[in-house]
Amino acid sequence: METRLELIKNLIERPSESLSVEVKRWIDPDRPEDLSKIVRTVLALRNHGGGYMIIGFENHSFQPDMENVPSDVRMSFHIDKIQGYVTKYASDPFEVAVEFVERDEQIYPVIVVPPGVKAPVAAKSNLMSNNKKLVATDDVYVRSLTANNTPSTTKASWKDWQTLAEVCFDNREADIGRFLRRHLIGVTPETLTELAAAIAGSGDMKASAREILRGYLQESEQRYRTVISERNISLPPHGTWEVGLVLKGNIPHHQATRQFLNLIAANNPNYTGWPIWFDSREFGEQAARPYVNDGAWEALVVSLNTGWTDQIDFMRLDPKGRFYLYRALQDDLSGANAAPKPLTEFDFGLPIIRVAEAMAVGLSFSKALGCLSEECLLAFAFRWKGLRGRELTSWAQPLRHISPGRRAYQDEVNVQAIVPIDVSLSALGEFVDQVVQPLYAVFDGFSLSKEIVNYLTNRLLERRL
Repeated sequence: METRLELIKNLIERPSESLSVEVKRWIDPDRPEDLSKIVRTVLALRNHGGGYMIIGFENHSFQPDMENVPSDVRMSFHIDKIQGYVTKYASDPFEVAVEFVERDEQIYPVIVVPPGVKAPVAAKSNLMSNNKKLVATDDVYVRSLTANNTPSTTKASWKDWQTLAEVCFDNREADIGRFLRRHLIGVTPETLTELAAAIAGSGDMKASAREILRGYLQESEQRYRTVISERNISLPPHGTWEVGLVLKGNIPHHQATRQFLNLIAANNPNYTGWPIWFDSREFGEQAARPYVNDGAWEALVVSLNTGWTDQIDFMRLDPKGRFYLYRALQDDLSGANAAPKPLTEFDFGLPIIRVAEAMAVGLSFSKALGCLSEECLLAFAFRWKGLRGRELTSWAQPLRHISPGRRAYQDEVNVQAIVPIDVSLSALGEFVDQVVQPLYAVFDGFSLSKEIVNYLTNRLLERRL
């Protein structure tokens, strides 16, 4: 599992256009004009639900900015200085972090803004320069989309208040969810499934979604194999996991345009350094960039022996509300830190992180596409292959102990889940638990504590892995 520093290193390597990532050229926090950029961005990211401000890169090309590099980057962006500015200008002060990452022998600062806002954060003091207000008391800043669906930091307008209110409400729901998890002990997965069905709609709607999912998963896997064959790509032996998401119900009309891709990219929360359904348009390799096929965007990314964690991803993004991801198991890729010999181990924590991320990103996509909770639900299919003979371990986080000797006889596991659009992120662990328990069961009947599933799910959602 990826630590926050590893996530940031990946963002530095491939900064992305996302509502949760702001990229700036080199700035000087001691200059009011530059300080105002930090204040506005940090407040906007807080109101958006957290994110990252990466400094030292061109905003559009994402290339390193070679001008105005501070002589001492660590002192210029010392945490005490940045935290002091947040405390001075934020109406509800919050704790930030500053990470320093090296690339090509240059240090770059990344300001990390945590999630958890429960009421809109405004500026509480004026920031002046030559009698000009760069930041005014009571200003509220947000991350918003321009006409072509690219993100920017702006003052909140009437169009932004609904989204801002939803972020704050979700975080308040998270507090309620934590309370319920502490006190509603003994609620069974069957009860939760019935509740989800009642919220989402009729049983017929669920059954229809499951049938569509089975067909979509098979169709997408075949499409992956066709692309691999057409490009004559030879891949190392690996197990796989796949996720298919079908938004079932009344889906607003969209087309496979760049505006659609911008919308999806801007609403991917980017919980990890290599997120699910990421935007590969800025990749140097032409073959990795997305293209339109049969009315949907596709992308095949094969990254092996690059010095970074190896990856094999195939993605489909359909404006009709269908999303697919094929990914090689991290357990089998030699570039992963401390990865075991391929096809021998299966880290118990990674499936929780991946399933939780898929569900959370799917919820974000559904809202971005304009789906209404009373008219639509999220139907997920998860599939793992290449499990036979593997041992259940904790190689990715060795400090998390799991008793040795649990091996899988079954080679493939398929699990489906129905998730209501209006489910709170704080309750997502319950749905993740329903998916991963059948997976663990093939390892000599192993079951994992629901508390651990909830813990790891929340760590991901809070970006604290």
